[in-house]
Amino acid sequence: MPVTYDIDDIAHIVTARYAGEVTLDEIAAMFTAYIRDPRFDIDRPHLADLSRVTGTDIGFEDTYALFSMYMRNYTRPGHHLRIAIHAPEPISFGIARIFQNLAESSDAIDVELFDRLDTARDWALSRTPTASTHG
Repeated sequence: MPVTYDIDDIAHIVTARYAGEVTLDEIAAMFTAYIRDPRFDIDRPHLADLSRVTGTDIGFEDTYALFSMYMRNYTRPGHHLRIAIHAPEPISFGIARIFQNLAESSDAIDVELFDRLDTARDWALSRTPTASTHG
């Protein structure tokens, strides 16, 4: 499966890794598995690593569906979700940017895009409202 997740209980972060040809169904299946995981925590920041995506048929409508899924499943009053997206390649950056634009309309989700995985992880784990550098 080209879409997987890993929970780091020590750092308190969930990392989703996307590889190969990614479909909406695979992403939805990963989201469902994470929500059902006994270690699921709505306050855990998310790191999405899209660096190994080689193709996708996901467009605006599918990206909107993903955003809606996040809003339904990962947001609650009094909780603020941080999502750092590592999207160094044009194929994944476009989708990530659409997702970020959708998130800008929400007070519940803070999304930033990065071309370096370490910088993305550092931002996700920080308490800074926006990234100072997207290196």
